[in-house]
Amino acid sequence: MKEFKLILFVSVLSLFMFSFSNSILSSEFEIIKEETTVVTKFDEGFKDGHCEGWKDEKGKNAFCPFPPFPPFPTFEQSSDSYTDGYNTGFKQGIRDARKS
Repeated sequence: MKEFKLILFVSVLSLFMFSFSNSILSSEFEIIKEETTVVTKFDEGFKDGHCEGWKDEKGKNAFCPFPPFPPFPTFEQSSDSYTDGYNTGFKQGIRDARKS
């Protein structure tokens, strides 16, 4: 019976120590994830167009807010077209400015 208690005590103690050391080590050796995003010409045009649409509605000296995430180009539009993104962003910027 003494051996069983000793084995139980040692196993519980080692489990406790392992979990404690694991939580300390996890903060030291945290894996850093790096996200990569591809910014297309459409996305750049959308960002610029959104700002200009906002300024068109609020006035030329208005502060441009952070633009929303650009939508995917429609069937007729191209992700390589800055103009398509600009036009879409301009219209969205006007709508957003009117809502605020």
